[in-house]
Amino acid sequence: MTVDEKGKVGYQAAISLVSYEGQIIWRSFGTMLAANAAVVTISGAILQLFSELRSAVVVIGFLGLVVCGAWWLVLLRQFSYYRYWFSWARQIEARFLKPEVQITSLGRTYGQGGSVDSDENVPNLPRFPWAARIVRVEWMMRLVILVFAALHGVVIWAAMRTVG
Repeated sequence: MTVDEKGKVGYQAAISLVSYEGQIIWRSFGTMLAANAAVVTISGAILQLFSELRSAVVVIGFLGLVVCGAWWLVLLRQFSYYRYWFSWARQIEARFLKPEVQITSLGRTYGQGGSVDSDENVPNLPRFPWAARIVRVEWMMRLVILVFAALHGVVIWAAMRTVG
């Protein structure tokens, strides 16, 4: 196997791992989102319907906070791997495939608001919208986790306010 072939195989592996990690991120996010929504909904229903179980709602709320903490750490780990695989793809691309293949390096330039020139067969892309550059997916996911942590806190507060 030549050095060029090794570079191409390495690049394919890195891009496959980027894709795989992205899928894992979204699957785990969706699963944790659904689980937290169910916990908040069940806690609220118990508070409204079964006053004798309010102390159980406090326990459920604290478990919800623990789950949010775990969710935060899982997301941190997954995005770290995502960046790692992208870093390898960029390195392999720069070393073995440039100038013909610049997908990940030009993707970074485009995502940061730079213009990307293309050949005559591919129309030039408009600049990446500034509003889309302000908001990062990882930050929005973290915001959702914080919202659920706050909801669990509100449920705990409401249950503790009426216990006794």
